[in-house]
Amino acid sequence: MMTWLRWVLWVVCLATVASLWLAGALGTGAALATGGGSLLLFVWPGHRRRRTALRYIEMGKQPIGLH
Repeated sequence: MMTWLRWVLWVVCLATVASLWLAGALGTGAALATGGGSLLLFVWPGHRRRRTALRYIEMGKQPIGLH
């Protein structure tokens, strides 16, 4: 997932938790636990190597998978 989209989703999650806490629907411990959990999910490594990257064979250095 793109970095800016992860930032937006994290801010939306924190805003939702904060509004539920201010409304009294969540206790302080639950709000802190949810905010901490969302932070852990945010910093979780989300970058993977693309499988659509060009791969070259040894003999002729020709790209594989492109027509």
